[in-house]
Amino acid sequence: MADLYGILGVRRDASLDEIKKAYRQLAIKYHPDRNKGDKAAEEKFKEINQAYEVLSDTEKRKMYDQFGDDGIKGSPFSAGAGGFDFSDLFSGNFGGGNAGGGLGDIFDEFFGGAARRRGGRSAARQGSDLLVTVTLSFDEAYLGTRRDVKVARSGRCAKCAGSGAEPGASRKTCPTCQGRGEVRVSHGFFQMAQTCPSCQGQGNIIEKPCKACQGTGYVREERELSVSIPAGIDTGQKIRMAGEGNAGANGGPRGDVYLNVQVKDHPLFHRDGNDIYLELPVSYAQLTLGDTVEVPTMEGKVDLKVPPGTQPDTKMRLREKGFPAVQGRGRGDQFVILRLEVPRNISSKHRKIIEELKGFDGELKERPFLKDFADKVKKLFS
Repeated sequence: MADLYGILGVRRDASLDEIKKAYRQLAIKYHPDRNKGDKAAEEKFKEINQAYEVLSDTEKRKMYDQFGDDGIKGSPFSAGAGGFDFSDLFSGNFGGGNAGGGLGDIFDEFFGGAARRRGGRSAARQGSDLLVTVTLSFDEAYLGTRRDVKVARSGRCAKCAGSGAEPGASRKTCPTCQGRGEVRVSHGFFQMAQTCPSCQGQGNIIEKPCKACQGTGYVREERELSVSIPAGIDTGQKIRMAGEGNAGANGGPRGDVYLNVQVKDHPLFHRDGNDIYLELPVSYAQLTLGDTVEVPTMEGKVDLKVPPGTQPDTKMRLREKGFPAVQGRGRGDQFVILRLEVPRNISSKHRKIIEELKGFDGELKERPFLKDFADKVKKLFS
């Protein structure tokens, strides 16, 4: 993503008023109504709204300044106990679950849509989702396991019951917007509605904010969740824990928690999908004469028959020795790649035997690769 400050054309230390002013000018310039059919202008309009969505919010801006793009994708909170999922910011779900928020709101709000939504300011909204990363060993991913996960989330303030006001205190009509929840600003032939900066669109303000939650109605809480992780799960897959995310607004349901799985590498095995790969060292004699070799698998050792004349790097299959499918239907295979191991140091007796063997190499009739190579060399220099 491009630098958000650069998108709006402001300094990194720009004030909120400077950011709003720059946004208004660019929004008018690139608004789709003034640039019908211009795809470049449409993309630019989306870009400046994404930048404004972050830089106009103190907390989001702080995260962006500290972590860059990762700060608005959830990465700083992905390890450890848990954190907020900023990926919803640009999908319309940030801070409001499935009921709204994100870019759609800011578009409507800026260009007159806030008036259409006035009646829904107090509607129940689902809480935002959380993303928590859990790291598993290779064996745990193969067999499945159960984990206790600590999640830091928002909960309704017990002191004010989520109202944001001190017990006994009341709300009064916002003097800035006279209870409408919005203020209107004229720019040339545009008349734009914006969320009231005093009451944040609520139409009323708290006379005496709750000290426990600083008037937000929410407090930070920590919850330990026990989750069953299915056998066969892989890095990047997510497990959803419904209703365990941040508290909703105005009595709305909680968001969800998504468990982001990371699986550690194994010192011996390599995973590709549900298949497992193993490189097995073998000798020249074993490949030439054939042999039965012992092969480690995730469930113990098995015997594998190597036919005489097997070539180095041959890949052999052990059926259904791979990872089980998470959906519970079938499982992968294990592939054994035979790697020829050439000894670096040999005894004098061993050397003598190999020298004798070397004398017989010219008598071998079936050496198709050598013959093909010799034919190509001959053709090259003829």
